Amino acid sequence: MTGTGLTVRAVEQLTSRRGANGMCDGMSFSEHNTVLYSPTDSRRENFTLLHEYGHILVLQDEEAVNWVADQDEPAIELEKLCDEIAAMLLVPDEVLNTIVGKGPITGQHLLELFKTTEASQIVCAIALARRLTCTGAVVITDRATQKVVHARLVDRPAVYPSSGQGVPSDHPLVRLQPGQQLVRKSFWSTPWGTRNTFYLNAAASPKRTYAVLAELDLWNVDKLHLTGPEHQRTDRPRTTFTCRCGFTGATTGFPCPDCGKPFCPRCGRCDCQRRQSLTGTCKECFAQSPKNDLQDGICSNCR
Repeated sequence: MTGTGLTVRAVEQLTSRRGANGMCDGMSFSEHNTVLYSPTDSRRENFTLLHEYGHILVLQDEEAVNWVADQDEPAIELEKLCDEIAAMLLVPDEVLNTIVGKGPITGQHLLELFKTTEASQIVCAIALARRLTCTGAVVITDRATQKVVHARLVDRPAVYPSSGQGVPSDHPLVRLQPGQQLVRKSFWSTPWGTRNTFYLNAAASPKRTYAVLAELDLWNVDKLHLTGPEHQRTDRPRTTFTCRCGFTGATTGFPCPDCGKPFCPRCGRCDCQRRQSLTGTCKECFAQSPKNDLQDGICSNCR
């Protein structure tokens, strides 16, 4: 934030919160040109600072202030606008051009943006939505809870995902496995059963799925007759490897984005999942130790 004339201060705990429930851990005071933020030691901190900087920029721009005031829900639209400002600074158009090219955008593009930039996955979703050329959404879901982590809407579909909403139990995202990508005609539905048809392009990591929902057929699903059972891409890499479970052979699929190793077709694990299965947390020091070193949950260093 050098060169902006801002005073930036870390505050362990903020006692105020915006009425629109903005997603930032910070506050800004334009009259003092000051930004306060709660340190998080994560990429979220970058977004927090730039989001608050966005508030100051908006208040200094009369046209922007008037636009916000004319909206049906000014407080919510102000937060969205500051989200966009932060996302544009963290993921500029030249980065999107490199990753997305001429498009259309895909779920895999979100993962690639996350690896390429210092932006969080949510910020990458906000940025990627700038390139969605029709009504729809860029969505991140948690594979463990099967809930929406974040949904960035483009326009406003009749039915749309929202943060905290459960993924419909019959939705293809529920069955998408780590390393897989999916392109097909799909849907989204409300908890009370109202549905809207979308075309879906998605990818998955061990913890999350990354999806683009579009009302238009951006990926030629109908032309390629992919409207039936879910279509798994056929250009996935094929590798031969040996797993600790005893499997030796070939597997087809995208590797884990965290460890870069393939998922075993027998046990379903990648290297980081295998490592996690071999370690446990000590009850005393909370450090990770080999399971065979733990006795009654306590490692040898603490016994």
